[in-house]
Amino acid sequence: MTNTSPVAPLTNPSINLAALNVPATVVVSNTTPVAPSIASGELKSLETARISWETTELAASNNRLYSILQQAYSFYLVMKQDSSKDVRKEKLAAMEAFIEERGYTNSFGSTTHDMTRVVKCVFGVDRRRVSAYSIALREALRQEVGATDLIVFLEQNGGVEQVRMGGTKPLSLTKRAELVKAEVCEAVISTVKFDALAVKANADWNDKQVVLVATYLPTGEFEINAVVKHEGAVKTALAAYYTLAKAKEREEAAALKKAAAEAEAKEKAEVKTEDKTAKQIAKTAEEITANEQLAIAAASFDAVFVTEAKAEPEFA
Repeated sequence: MTNTSPVAPLTNPSINLAALNVPATVVVSNTTPVAPSIASGELKSLETARISWETTELAASNNRLYSILQQAYSFYLVMKQDSSKDVRKEKLAAMEAFIEERGYTNSFGSTTHDMTRVVKCVFGVDRRRVSAYSIALREALRQEVGATDLIVFLEQNGGVEQVRMGGTKPLSLTKRAELVKAEVCEAVISTVKFDALAVKANADWNDKQVVLVATYLPTGEFEINAVVKHEGAVKTALAAYYTLAKAKEREEAAALKKAAAEAEAKEKAEVKTEDKTAKQIAKTAEEITANEQLAIAAASFDAVFVTEAKAEPEFA
């Protein structure tokens, strides 16, 4: 006989802990993972601390280091390039005396660069640091960087370590383009309007830079051959503009430096000539004075001789 009694639906079993006299407190192991929100907050805090360190403590430390390097670099330039020989000698004597006092004399060879000697005086016995700083400053010297421009030179070329490892770090194409983009936008040479059929420009071109490929004609005009609307082409053109502008600046600076050196040399030559002329005039004046005094003395002697001769009795 089949049992047709309904089957009670299955439900989740339950246990009455209180009825079994079992404590209802559940102890959870302390190995439970930290909530993701807490860990994330910790990382964000560390990130904030790193940013603060980079922008304040590290930046301040680098600024202070660059300032010291700038002063050491200036000391060397004065010691080698000052117009006064006495000033140059004074700096050199001070450096040599300091080296002797600190016992660094045996640290140098006969070919050691004087820049390294100056850096050694400032940064002491850490050979690696002295070498790194000396290489960086000598690279600045090679590029004829002035003392006032040294910090900018180091910052623009990746810092001391970058200069030490491979010389100056060239600016990327993107960076060069960014540095002159605003300048180029503001400099309007001319306004050109093309046939809409030849250059199919639309609203998407508005306020966007493009590259014009042109040929210079003997008439002094530019013949436009193509219009290129491409971000990479514009960036390359701007970077080239930056490079050419910097090359022109270096040429102008070199020309000014050369002109200043020539003017200084000419001035020194004129001063030397004037001194020589003044000495010759003084010598001539002394000779004239001596001759005049000799003539006066001779005249006085003659006068005395004539007087005495007249005073002598004449014998018949």
